[in-house]
Amino acid sequence: MEINVTENEQDPPEKLSVRMSVFAWIVCAVLGWGIAYSSITGIAEVNDTFIAQNEPSIDVATEMEQILPASGSQETNK
Repeated sequence: MEINVTENEQDPPEKLSVRMSVFAWIVCAVLGWGIAYSSITGIAEVNDTFIAQNEPSIDVATEMEQILPASGSQETNK
């Protein structure tokens, strides 16, 4: 198999017609807006879920009040 380096025969890229170019711009714009919208709404839904989970219920709050401090007694020794 011979490789001829001196002759660089490549086909020129085909150009899009004006109609196909406008169609490609519209399709890409719609896809871009769709991806951006779904990403933003997905992030907003995740933030709402995390905010709701961070608030402790009444049962958990009362259990947390029952926990004694880890440092020992609350009286200070002088």
